[in-house]
Amino acid sequence: MSNPIIELKRKNRTFNSTWLRTYKGFEDCPEKEAKKIVEQLRELANIVCRHVQKGNI
Repeated sequence: MSNPIIELKRKNRTFNSTWLRTYKGFEDCPEKEAKKIVEQLRELANIVCRHVQKGNI
């Protein structure tokens, strides 16, 4: 059995407070709070990517 290949398809996207407010539940999120959430999501994504790259899954 071979290892699954994960293919990342990345579009040119900007992940910011405007992007976050396009999701249900975040429409009325204040700008300052939305920026904080986006930064937390970036940090989480970095942690996950480093973990996957190390092969610790």
